[in-house]
Amino acid sequence: MNSKTNKQAASQQTNAQPENKASDKPALPAKVILISGVATLLSPGSTTTVGYEIGHEPEQAELLIRLTGSSGGGLCSKEWFGLAQVVDLLNEQQPDKAFTSGLFKVIWHFKGSSNNAGFLAAVLRHLDLTKAAPEVRFGHLITGKHSEWFDSLKAKLPEVNTTN
Repeated sequence: MNSKTNKQAASQQTNAQPENKASDKPALPAKVILISGVATLLSPGSTTTVGYEIGHEPEQAELLIRLTGSSGGGLCSKEWFGLAQVVDLLNEQQPDKAFTSGLFKVIWHFKGSSNNAGFLAAVLRHLDLTKAAPEVRFGHLITGKHSEWFDSLKAKLPEVNTTN
């Protein structure tokens, strides 16, 4: 019979669990939050909201955005990503041609929660950067305000010294 002693089993359990010491990982700098809010999801009659934050790393000149969670418990990826990527996608859209939330899946490399793209679309609608496409259920149209809005946020960023 092949059995382990209590000492061996305890040793394996100890070794199987990763150490979680604060000193193991370098501390990530806190983000400077410029905007935080909640947006109502796009389903008709929905009262569920999704939270979001827009900010930047201290001393960095890149705007970041992230989803912070859903009041309905729907999963979403909470990592920060470049807001410029979102604005670039909006810039590619024609004002009179509807697009779906699927446009934003590329931001997460088509991985992560399937809610991500729809939640981001709700945030963009809340920020008045998109509007409902009247002829396409769950379709979006750009409002044309995204570039000016993005530029106004960039003006709040610190000037980054590129010389050493």
